[in-house]
Amino acid sequence: MLFSWGLFLSPTLCYSSAMSSLLIKNLGALVTGDLKSPQRDADSVYAEDGIIREIGNGLGQRADIVIDAHGITAIPGLVDSHSHPSIGEYTPAQNSLGWITNYMHGGVTSLISAGELHIPGLPLPPDPRTALSLALVTKKCYDSLRPSGVKVFAGTLLLVPGLTEKDFDEIAAAGIRLVKFIFYDYSHLPDGEAALYVKWARARGIKVKIHSGGVSRSGVSQVAGFEIVSAINPDIVGHITGGPIPMAEEDMLRIVAERDYNVEICSSGNYRMALSLMRAVKTHDAFHRVLIGTDTPGGTGIIPRGILREIAFLSSVAEIAPETAICMATGNVGRVHGLSIGFVQEGKPADIVLLHKIQGSVANDALDSFAKGDLPGISMVIIDGEIRVAGRSQQTPPPERLAAIT
Repeated sequence: MLFSWGLFLSPTLCYSSAMSSLLIKNLGALVTGDLKSPQRDADSVYAEDGIIREIGNGLGQRADIVIDAHGITAIPGLVDSHSHPSIGEYTPAQNSLGWITNYMHGGVTSLISAGELHIPGLPLPPDPRTALSLALVTKKCYDSLRPSGVKVFAGTLLLVPGLTEKDFDEIAAAGIRLVKFIFYDYSHLPDGEAALYVKWARARGIKVKIHSGGVSRSGVSQVAGFEIVSAINPDIVGHITGGPIPMAEEDMLRIVAERDYNVEICSSGNYRMALSLMRAVKTHDAFHRVLIGTDTPGGTGIIPRGILREIAFLSSVAEIAPETAICMATGNVGRVHGLSIGFVQEGKPADIVLLHKIQGSVANDALDSFAKGDLPGISMVIIDGEIRVAGRSQQTPPPERLAAIT
């Protein structure tokens, strides 16, 4: 493959390398995405065929591409736990194009769909066949399309009355691993159908999510607080701090204290409730249950830096260690969804973001930037060992130091 090394200096370039091996050296800090050991004493990462093969100090393997990190920080590619893809990179919710690429420039390398419900003309709530067809079609489409390399885990089935166990067989065979309660009529709960859906999903390794809190932008969903959430018994309580309106605070605190569900904080939510949630999480040592998403595109808009902003908010205002907050937006999400993403570890996909403090920030480095409430600047985004952003991101101001191809 022929190319000019000078291209890597362009501040707006997205470049996909077809090379098979990659070495990153001279890192200043490395965040793993794993809460058990969120930082690792290492300055080098070697990847081959898109997989991280070795992490250590002073690695010197020959590689097709060598990146000098110049002392900046490596974190796992961010995983948006709550997104709403629709048609490629077009979002009808905001009539906008190219949003996934823009999120990638914000450090997001994977998107978890919380339902493809913004299709124009989609009847809400959809009938069972429409809901099933929508899930299957979007799953197949995003399996064949990775905008700018971003992994889109789409095809989330929106649960409505009238589905059959055969439908769950069909989505499992298609590789769909998430279903969601949002348009389900909870007056049907006593008849046991919803409980069957949860049973059928779990028997097939499919996670169950619920839209919690107040009514969604559609106006069709129903309020879901502690009692409804407990009756459903999901794996994930979607945007527990609001998306945009949260459940009652005492309900949220009861879920943290009395249940073991995973809980989401989303950029579309209530920031006071996020602080209250994190106080409860500290009390119950429940950091492993917290996921970070954006709940976008939607009424909140398109937020390429949404995950970065949430990490900065939790690190600075909620006083959560930056490396812990990063885990909530990376490894926690991958682990809860049973996906091999969100970690900078041997054997995991080489999805890595290189970032540093922005020019003019009083911080020392990227992690200190988060701790002070500042956004860091992104220099490189790497997905499956391929450089997708080089030089600097289009969505963050320039970092004080840039990683470079040597």
